[in-house]
Amino acid sequence: MENKMVSFGGKAVDFTYQTPYGTTSTLSEKVKQAGKTYLIFLRYYGCTICQLDIKAYRESYQKFLDKDAQILMVLQSDPATISESISEKDLKFEVACDPNGELYQLYQVGAARSKLGLVSMKTIRKMQAAKKAGLEHGKYEGNELQLPAVFLLDSAMNVVYAHRGKSAGDMPEIADLLAKL
Repeated sequence: MENKMVSFGGKAVDFTYQTPYGTTSTLSEKVKQAGKTYLIFLRYYGCTICQLDIKAYRESYQKFLDKDAQILMVLQSDPATISESISEKDLKFEVACDPNGELYQLYQVGAARSKLGLVSMKTIRKMQAAKKAGLEHGKYEGNELQLPAVFLLDSAMNVVYAHRGKSAGDMPEIADLLAKL
C-alpha cells in the first residue's frame, strides 16, 4: 500500500522517534503537549545552513512557546552527533534523530536530483550568513541531496500548513511561521 502524501488539510502520520538524549516518544504524544506543533525537517546537524536555521529557532523558541506552539525538528543525524555538539538545555526544542531517512520517506520530503538542485539565491544567502557567523561544516550524514520541509500540526494531528523546500535553503522565515500561529 502506498502512503498518501502528508499535505495541507490532511492528517499527520504518527511515528516513534528517538532524541539525541536517549528519550523515545511518538509524534502524537508530542502534539498533545501544545496547541500547535511545527514539525520541521532539516537536513543534518553538520550542514552549515541547518546550523544557521537551528540557531535561529533556538533564539526564537520562546516566541513559539508564547503562542502555545512547539517545535519538533527532524534531522538525518545520529543521536551521538547532536548530543556531543549541544546540550539538551541549550537546544531548547526536541529533535527526532532519523539517520536512515525513514521519517523523510514517511512524510515524502524529497531530495534534489543533483547538488545543483540544492542551490537557490536563498541557499546562497544562508551560506554567506553561516560563514559570517563563523559556522563550520560538520559531519556529513544521511542523504546529502535531502531537501527541507515544514508542517504545522494542530493538537488533533491535522496539517494546517505545509511547505516542502525546493532548495537546501528554502524554508519560510521564522516571522512567517509565527504569523501562521
